[in-house]
This record gives sequence, structure tokens and C-alpha cells, in this order.
Amino acid sequence: MANKTDEDLRQVMAEEGSRGRRHPLRTVTLERERRIKRAAAMLANRECEKRDYLSLLREDFELQDGSPEFQDFVTAWTSYRGKS
Repeated sequence: MANKTDEDLRQVMAEEGSRGRRHPLRTVTLERERRIKRAAAMLANRECEKRDYLSLLREDFELQDGSPEFQDFVTAWTSYRGKS
């Protein structure tokens, strides 16, 4: 829980420190939202196969197989579509 609070504090400080300039943190957040929406669309598409989904994660999102974000997307696939 302390790590979450520390991360939130760092994000707020980054936003406040960049007043009047572009917000790099906001750019990262928007990119992450786009990734989630794109992955969700693939999950909803019953014609999409797991290998296509994993290919999207690796190539388009440039995620490494062992990264926590990659594992979160794989867990979403497994919970929604099963292990197939």
C-alpha cells in the first residue's frame, strides 16, 4: 500500500512540476488507455485468436514476456476467454 501512495505522490509532483509545459505523465496515461481499449476490442472479438493477441502485445505494444503489464494482459485473456 505504501508503494501505491508513493507512486501517486510522484505522479502528482510530476504533473505539478510541469505546469505550463506539456504533460509527459498525461501522454503516458493516454497511451496506456489506448492499449487497454485495443486489447479489450480484441478480447471481445470472438474471431481473434490468442496468438494474434499475444503478437499485438509483443510487437505493437512492445511489451516483454515477463513484464508485469504483459502478465496483466495475459491474465485478462485467460479470465475472459479461458486458456485456449
